[in-house]
Amino acid sequence: MRRSTATIALLGLSLFVLLTPSPASAASTVEVTSATLVARGVAVDVTLTVTCDPGLSGATELIIRQRSGNRVAYASGWAPLNLCTGEPQVVTGRAWVEGGGLVLKPGVALISGGFELCGQDMCDYPHFEDEVRITR
Repeated sequence: MRRSTATIALLGLSLFVLLTPSPASAASTVEVTSATLVARGVAVDVTLTVTCDPGLSGATELIIRQRSGNRVAYASGWAPLNLCTGEPQVVTGRAWVEGGGLVLKPGVALISGGFELCGQDMCDYPHFEDEVRITR
């Protein structure tokens, strides 16, 4: 009797683990693939490669920081993602320099952000931070 109770308990626990949905964030990945200057450094077009669960859609914030002498140039913006397919997708967004801020230049910058991807009954919030070379 004791053995069958233990077997039933283990079987129930196994089913619970199998039926529990896995977090979507484990499946979502974001990589910055390029950054290109726009309007002589007033903005930067950022290309991302995103892989996420089918059916999710949303957008990401973009934050760019680049050293300029003893100061830091800063730009922010966003990139939309229409509908995830489960396959890698290319997404492009634009980040603009703050009014009165330093322009961005070709060279190394830190680009970061966080997606908000939602479907009918769940959301995923993958973050990214990559050191990228901005080109003309």
